Amino acid sequence: MNKIETEPHQARALGKNMPISWKDATEIGRFIKGDEIQKAENKLEKVLEKETPVPMTKFDSDAGHKSGSGDSGKYPVKAAEHMLELVQEAAANAEHQGLNKGALHVDNVITNQGTEYATPGRFRGEKTKAAHVNIIVGEK
Repeated sequence: MNKIETEPHQARALGKNMPISWKDATEIGRFIKGDEIQKAENKLEKVLEKETPVPMTKFDSDAGHKSGSGDSGKYPVKAAEHMLELVQEAAANAEHQGLNKGALHVDNVITNQGTEYATPGRFRGEKTKAAHVNIIVGEK
């Protein structure tokens, strides 16, 4: 297993087996990559309020056209909530390392599929979704 190295002017936050769709996490990562921390947080909060849709570029099946965005999109509220927490954690880690919080931007968002397991109970055989998300922030 490869260890992800960060440069001296970078910090990261890692979420393992987060109970969100890997496809939604990937699209949200594309949505916020390259943005400043404050702008990324504002975008995710607007997704939570269902004001701004996340454009679905690769995983766009069953994603209808949303007015104002120009593309097909969705409002993945649960995934946006978890990603917002990770962005805030990455910013806090960067601040702890002595980086300037005002100059931070999202360098990279890496998503991988998490462990699928069957849920016990009423719906036998139903699998849960999970994703590993790694957010790397850096100074400009």
